[in-house]
Formats: sequence, structure tokens, C-alpha cells
Amino acid sequence: MKNKEVQNQMKAGNSVDQIMLGDYPKALTDAIMNTMNTYKDISAKLLNNEALLDKFARIWLESFISNLNKGTV
Repeated sequence: MKNKEVQNQMKAGNSVDQIMLGDYPKALTDAIMNTMNTYKDISAKLLNNEALLDKFARIWLESFISNLNKGTV
């Protein structure tokens, strides 16, 4: 959604096939690649810092428990 050209194509009412012929495939690939790098960096930081990993694990666990109690899992 950060790619203005792709946004313009969607707003113009272009079909999925038309958008697929435009900038969307490259924008998606770029987004996936950027995400991979981000997660790699975060993973390395977590695995190299036991206190940070513990805090991260507790936050996610609390989130999972909350979602379970709400019935959203």
C-alpha cells in the first residue's frame, strides 16, 4: 500500500489482471524482501540477548492467552 503507482491503479478501478501487469508484482516482491531483512535482524537480536528474548516471549504469551480467553484463537 506504500507504492503510490499501485494505489493509483487500484483507485482507478483497474482489474486485478491490469494491476498484475503494472508495478504491483515488483512492489510486493520488494515488500517481502524488506520484511525478510527486518525479521532476520530482529531474530538475531532476540537470540543474542536472553533478557530481551524472555521479555519478547512473555509479551507474546500474554497476547496468545488474551486471544484464547477472548475466543479469537
